[in-house]
Amino acid sequence: MDFLKYSDLLRRTYKEYPQILLFFGNIVLAFLLLIAKDPWDWFKNTYQNSESFYKTKSEEIQTIISGRKGQESILNRNLDGWTVQLPSGLVLPGDSARIEELIQTCLNLRKFTLLSESNSVSKEEFGLGGDEPVLELKTVSGNSLGKILIGAPVRKGSGTYILDEKNQIWLVKENLKSVTGGGKLDFFLSRSLVPPFPSREKVSEIKISGLSSINFNLSKQGENWILETSGGQIIASSEEVENYLEEIKKLSADEVLLEKSEELSSVPKDRNFKIEIITSTDRYLVSPIGMTKLGSYVFQREGLSYRLVLDPWNLERILQKDLADFSNSFPSP
Repeated sequence: MDFLKYSDLLRRTYKEYPQILLFFGNIVLAFLLLIAKDPWDWFKNTYQNSESFYKTKSEEIQTIISGRKGQESILNRNLDGWTVQLPSGLVLPGDSARIEELIQTCLNLRKFTLLSESNSVSKEEFGLGGDEPVLELKTVSGNSLGKILIGAPVRKGSGTYILDEKNQIWLVKENLKSVTGGGKLDFFLSRSLVPPFPSREKVSEIKISGLSSINFNLSKQGENWILETSGGQIIASSEEVENYLEEIKKLSADEVLLEKSEELSSVPKDRNFKIEIITSTDRYLVSPIGMTKLGSYVFQREGLSYRLVLDPWNLERILQKDLADFSNSFPSP
């Protein structure tokens, strides 16, 4: 009875409003076709569609505990970025880029490939023998979002074996070993040779000095940048100067020396350079305090209790800058 009633209603609607009925009919057919084809894998059982290990947003993560058992570092978010509290209790500036990469990797983890949920399985074969790195995320209120143990990476792949709080072993696609530094104590410490400063601190001058091969100044005068060398002054390309400044600000150490145990050799006179960035309110200096036995530069950034080590070839693009890049009119040597 009801079927006949609805059938009659559809016939009368079609006679009075055929376009409307055809419109909605096309929508239904398009939806059914979308389900059948599923071009974006919305309805398939894929890794990306599986349950997340951490159901939260990046900005809601306040604290990260990372490191090997008994040697965990505590990463804390603050208004200026991140800090790292070492097991000794010492609090140092954190590398925000590395920490944000870790957070994004954690948010991508999916419960897709369950390998074991039994206590009887040998965990050693998955790199979960007892001294593996720990990873735990916490919210602003201090609530834990979950803890995992990081096992061995997959051979010839980017995946990692992990153990969750339910003693289940999973295989995830992400390479957690690389984004956690394998539990290294200094992995998340800031390695920037130039401390981050607000964009409102406009740079007014860049000085490169102390080298026998090249010494020059770049100064902002009105709307123009002026390149000054021993041979005179010219107007420099603003775009090229800004690119050069960004390269200096991105200088990052290859290694961190937490202890001052290694004896340093003095820097040769012809290599004892200075890079100065002068802003409207401050002055930032990059200059080596010594060299390692292997010939790397060692720096002591103001405000840091540890030292930064950088291989000389990483400075070539800064110290051996072709000044002709700043202006096509600059005479080549």
